[in-house]
Amino acid sequence: MSPTPPRRRTLAAVLAVLLTGVVWAQTRPNPAAPGQGAQPPRFETSSTAIVVDVVVRDGKGQLVTDLTPEDFELYEDGLRQTVGSFSIANRGAGIAVAARKRDGVTRVGGASGDAAANPAAVPDAAGLTALVFDRLSADNRALAQRAALSGIPMTADALPDAMGVFAIDLQVNLVQPFTRDPAAVRAGLQRIGGLNASQFQQRDRRIVELQERRQVLGPELTATVAANRGNPGPTGTQAIGSIEVELAQNRMESRMLEIFDTLEREQQGYSTTNALLAVVASLQDTPGRKTIVFFSEGLAVPPAAQAAFRSVVDTANRANVTIYTVDASGLRAESTVGDVRREMTAAGVDRIVQNESGSLPLTGSMLRILERNEDMLRMDPHTGLGDLARDTGGFLVRDTNNLQSAFKRIDEDMRFHYVLTYAPSNQQFDGQFRTIDVKVKRPATRVFARRGYFAVRSLSPMPILGYESVPLALLDRTPLPNAFPISAGGLSFPEAARPGLTPILVALRVDALAYDKDEAQGTYAAEAVIVVRVRDTRGRVAYKTSQQYLLSGRIEELASARSGEILFYRQPELLPGAYSVEAMVYDARSQRSSARISTVTVPSPGAAHPRVSSVVIVRRAEQVAAADRDEKNPLYVGDLLLYPDVGVPVRTRQDRELAFFFTAYGRPGSRPAIRLELLSQGRVVSALPMTPTALDARGQLPQLQRIPIDGLPRGVYQLRVLVEDERGSDSKTATFSID
Repeated sequence: MSPTPPRRRTLAAVLAVLLTGVVWAQTRPNPAAPGQGAQPPRFETSSTAIVVDVVVRDGKGQLVTDLTPEDFELYEDGLRQTVGSFSIANRGAGIAVAARKRDGVTRVGGASGDAAANPAAVPDAAGLTALVFDRLSADNRALAQRAALSGIPMTADALPDAMGVFAIDLQVNLVQPFTRDPAAVRAGLQRIGGLNASQFQQRDRRIVELQERRQVLGPELTATVAANRGNPGPTGTQAIGSIEVELAQNRMESRMLEIFDTLEREQQGYSTTNALLAVVASLQDTPGRKTIVFFSEGLAVPPAAQAAFRSVVDTANRANVTIYTVDASGLRAESTVGDVRREMTAAGVDRIVQNESGSLPLTGSMLRILERNEDMLRMDPHTGLGDLARDTGGFLVRDTNNLQSAFKRIDEDMRFHYVLTYAPSNQQFDGQFRTIDVKVKRPATRVFARRGYFAVRSLSPMPILGYESVPLALLDRTPLPNAFPISAGGLSFPEAARPGLTPILVALRVDALAYDKDEAQGTYAAEAVIVVRVRDTRGRVAYKTSQQYLLSGRIEELASARSGEILFYRQPELLPGAYSVEAMVYDARSQRSSARISTVTVPSPGAAHPRVSSVVIVRRAEQVAAADRDEKNPLYVGDLLLYPDVGVPVRTRQDRELAFFFTAYGRPGSRPAIRLELLSQGRVVSALPMTPTALDARGQLPQLQRIPIDGLPRGVYQLRVLVEDERGSDSKTATFSID
């Protein structure tokens, strides 16, 4: 027998001292290598035509039904586009529409024979209308309910379009699934009247009372101070003090109510926006025109929720969904503009009193007051609701208690509209928002159409948030960007109850980001966006997730902040199959980015033989108190939370040990054989069996191990774990390198 080569003897000696049992040796972190290694096949999708539904009305609000393709001009970002096709959707259904037939014009309409046989069925040519009710007071809910019921015929066998009824509380509730059965829709609307939604308490009346009282106290304090200037007596001093105390208490209560009111409005805005997004996204795969009629008392869009709001608009535009918004408060006694005017007046009086009396500190800045007023203007129902309708091609119904006429207009839009398509002349899909402007040559007309879209090439069944558009566009480019080091990857932990459990991790050192410094304010700011897209072997998006990171602080804290890192973690459950995990980190300040692509395979459930999870190279561990542990996180071993080093972890020759982790799965109480192998250049250079240990009651055996690596030569290695019994085997491999 020939002697063992020196390199193989070294590797064998290293693996021979492999330690069994659950032990931990912390290894110092190393920056991820910028190189990406081998990449799986890329999936590309070609661009498709942009579809724009258009409704045109004359100066009297009547539908214009006799336009031809030559009457339309379509612009994207100000550049005229060539209209590829022109069609008229005309299903009549109760409105007086008599469009003349023209050569070369495609008409969409008419129910299929199946629909005639089953009137309640949803024909392919039918549209969808979702009636969505926000949180409403009892009176306004009754008003909206009556308006919706007025649009449902009492005698028809089937509705021309399928209708569904939704209610928004802290989540979206499906009250009535889509159907063409008018009796079922009416029953769903009747149930709306009996719902008791969570109400956000309005504090406007008390805030107004406090403001009005300050407007009285302010001049009173000024006059009292002036009368006692120079030689104030005990009575004057007491009067001044009494007014000052009441003013201070007034301001304290006002500020408390304003802060709580703002936070509550933000919460309301988040829940409403997310619910709308869920309804819109559910309509994406349905062909034809889709309509949402949204009954609300006002849509708050705080700055933090702007991205979600823009996502509702973009998803609606991509899905060809038109949103009509209805101010369910009807005729308001006073608009919120009056509230803003009153707050501005009260703020002005406060500043005058503080300056003239000199007895009170200048509490609060005018900037804060202006921000509060801007927030109130944003809370005007005609602002958020108007933007939502206008940007998706609908309109806002406001200042009326007769909502039936508005419902008739919405019904007319559903029955008759023009459909234009075009292929954008700008084929650089960069994720930026592109405006769409449809013009009609006929004078004295109003055009209702979608306002634009985010230029993202890949089609996804999931909505796209505003901050995701640029990173997603970059993921579809070749070559992928690699401006700074990141590490990313997906792992498989096929638990019996969750066979598709797939933890996804992305790590970024924040010193790679660009920071803006405001020397005047003494602050810094940075912004990073992480987007992960998981696609199957056919290129279809199976999962998408993201996070926007807004980093800010004092300039003197910048050096400490730059030493940190961002750890992004999600654990979706995927169906069996092979997937590519595409991760993008985008630095919004410098517009630089880096991407990593890896693969992960989710096994089919129900296998008789034992299985093993991904082999995880461990970067560090953190001891977590029992009350803070997430029992569903597969990266826990006892009280230790493990932080994986994904990608191709790099270790130096000064690192003494390599920690790794895996979990074996099988029948509870069984003892599958487990073998560890070390590979170099694709060859097994050494192997070592582990001591058989029984799987726990869940059928799991988590193993945190370590091997010494200080004797390994430079190179790339694979650590393989094999589990087997008499019914079969499974194996997983992790790659690492010694530099």
